Amino acid sequence: MKKLTALLLIAALTLSLFAGCGKSAEKNALDIIKQRGYITMATDAAWAPYEYVGENGQPDGCDIELAKEIAKGLGVELKIINAAFDTLPTYVESGEADMILAAMTITEERKQTMDFSNPYTVAQQYIIVAKDNSSVKTIEDMAGYTIGTHLGTTGDFLVCDEIDLDDGVLHGTGASYAQYKDLTVASLDLNSGALQAVVCDGPMAENMCIRNENLKCFPLVYADGSGTDESYGVAVKKGNTALLEAINQILDPLVADGTFDQFFVKHVEASSLIAE
Repeated sequence: MKKLTALLLIAALTLSLFAGCGKSAEKNALDIIKQRGYITMATDAAWAPYEYVGENGQPDGCDIELAKEIAKGLGVELKIINAAFDTLPTYVESGEADMILAAMTITEERKQTMDFSNPYTVAQQYIIVAKDNSSVKTIEDMAGYTIGTHLGTTGDFLVCDEIDLDDGVLHGTGASYAQYKDLTVASLDLNSGALQAVVCDGPMAENMCIRNENLKCFPLVYADGSGTDESYGVAVKKGNTALLEAINQILDPLVADGTFDQFFVKHVEASSLIAE
């Protein structure tokens, strides 16, 4: 009986030790950032005005400004990983990056593998077509079109579902999609006629049209009048609650006092000047 009691005590202590290690790892994500003196952000600098390559050849944009404020609030430097959008989750999952700021929509699917901050802005999906196109008013009007999307984005998921799924509004209409890792290439194909439309987030669509006078854009709506509203958030590794709480404490006031809106206006202008 004494031996059994001793074994049970050892097992209980071992379990509590492992549980304690897990809690410690969760809490230490923020401590590690502060101890090493920098926070790493993963982004895809192809989404002006949120993130784009500035005149100095480095990532710039309103998301970059926001990341700098987060780093400043934590008392650390900011490092940036610039990679394809569809690969960004792997960077926080592996620990190579501490957060993602990339105009990333908060979705239930993404929340399965990452945790998100409070929303810092809201956007809609937009349709981009040639300026002389008067046929497209709703998503259903793109029947038979080849539609460009940015791989791994919510616009990409929406278009693919509407074409591929049996109950999709474009299913069986002859519509197809072409997925791009860079919307700049999609805009060139739209201008050349290789595409008939592009679907992406509103600010990116408007920026694309500023850069291309032959294009126009407008909110994506369905024939029944419904549209899309999407909230952007900062993504971190699942379970990094201490880091997430710290980010929210910095983020929320910047949203409430209009600072992020000022960043947005600034970079709409700045990114369009680069195009000129």
